Amino acid sequence: MIILDTNVISEIKKIEIHRGVEDWLHRQEPGALFATAISLAEVMCGIEILPDGRRKSALRSDMERTFAHQFESRILPFDERAARAYGRIVASARAKGRSILMADGQIAAIARVHGFAVATRDTLPFEAAGVPVINPWEP
Repeated sequence: MIILDTNVISEIKKIEIHRGVEDWLHRQEPGALFATAISLAEVMCGIEILPDGRRKSALRSDMERTFAHQFESRILPFDERAARAYGRIVASARAKGRSILMADGQIAAIARVHGFAVATRDTLPFEAAGVPVINPWEP
């Protein structure tokens, strides 16, 4: 099972998706791909800070459909188990002189408690967190 990081979700919504990402996605079982409530929050925040207008409305509707239909019941929450794992992940990374942004740490914690990998372009924070990482942009 694989969690799609926010940058992968954003990439698949582009008009011209990166060929490597597109090829990688076609090789995956759709039911094995998950999103997190963290990525949903990041995406919706990015949309909500846009100026009001058609573009904002269209993006909001499109992303709401994406999360509702493509991920259906596969949006993982940041729950109590993930919160405990987050604390351990951040402490371990800091002890090694590495830092992890809160959202990346939360996604990594969700991945850890579920035993999932994370697909992302930004591999360093997830490597620091010790979770399996896939970079769909690389062959």
